[in-house]
Amino acid sequence: TRSRSRSIRMVSASAVPFNGRLQLACPVTLTPLDSEGLCPESGLRYSKDSGVWDLTVGAGVPRSGRSPTPATVREALRKLLPKDLAGFLPTADTPGSGIFESPAVAFAYERGWRQGFVLAGFPGPDEEFEMARRVFRDVETKKGVVVDASCASGLFTRRFLQTGVYSEVIALDYSESMLQQARAFCEEEGVQSEDVTFVRADIGRLPFTENSVDAIHAGAAIHCWPSPKDGVAEIFRVLKPGGIFCGTTFLNPELPFLSEELNAIASSISRGFTTQGGIQFWDKRALQGVFEMCGMIDIECEIRRQFIFFSAKKPFPSNSNFEYEASIRGGPNNETV
Repeated sequence: TRSRSRSIRMVSASAVPFNGRLQLACPVTLTPLDSEGLCPESGLRYSKDSGVWDLTVGAGVPRSGRSPTPATVREALRKLLPKDLAGFLPTADTPGSGIFESPAVAFAYERGWRQGFVLAGFPGPDEEFEMARRVFRDVETKKGVVVDASCASGLFTRRFLQTGVYSEVIALDYSESMLQQARAFCEEEGVQSEDVTFVRADIGRLPFTENSVDAIHAGAAIHCWPSPKDGVAEIFRVLKPGGIFCGTTFLNPELPFLSEELNAIASSISRGFTTQGGIQFWDKRALQGVFEMCGMIDIECEIRRQFIFFSAKKPFPSNSNFEYEASIRGGPNNETV
């Protein structure tokens, strides 16, 4: 076991990280799981199947050992289908998330789908990755933990792994199909290692304890989240003070003959229509507003046509003390075994 990060409110001494680094948590109680995937508080036990930890609400097996009865016809049908086909019946409530559960979309994502983003101004994965690395400089220096949220097929997960500068990379997505495709690409490219953990989870209920993650990246993702505010609030909760959240998304196109204020109004109206399909395109002000209402600071944006790269930081608490700051910097509150 290498190191075990504790935040101020992590008190379970018996809880052991799965792989000796970042402690994963029960999505119901948000308390640490032990080395066998058991939550001592709820009694729910979580497991890894085909290399992926399922840490969504409802995935835990209760003390009775009985699997929960399917609550809907769709859930019952999913249980009857082979695992490789279950993704064709999505579990997400919004089309914006559900479409990515499809095995066909997971297969196509890096085989044409993602390449089309260049038409909106996305510079391409290599340059987008370098933009993320620039804001993660301090995290790389201290070999921190990075979560690639909504990782899809692992386009950026692999790049984070290939740097060799992170103590652990968490590939997190709601789609089982995407996570299996991410694992397959890692194996094909020879970057599969003990330093990556694949986790199925809801962005609005991240299975990590508070103040435990150094950096979170979400590439071309926030426009698909069912509730961006809930997602950013969760990111704030799990980031260490001083931790960085960055990512990319789509902007609504601006009309050149309108002022910035009128463009913002037009964008808000447009977003009201697009959200009905589960996809939200943004304007810079609205995106900054979500970060600010969740407590983020030092918000920066870079725009190219309909592409925007953003970054924001979790502040240090105003009443921080030595014990708190030492835990963030790897001081006396971190254990090394």
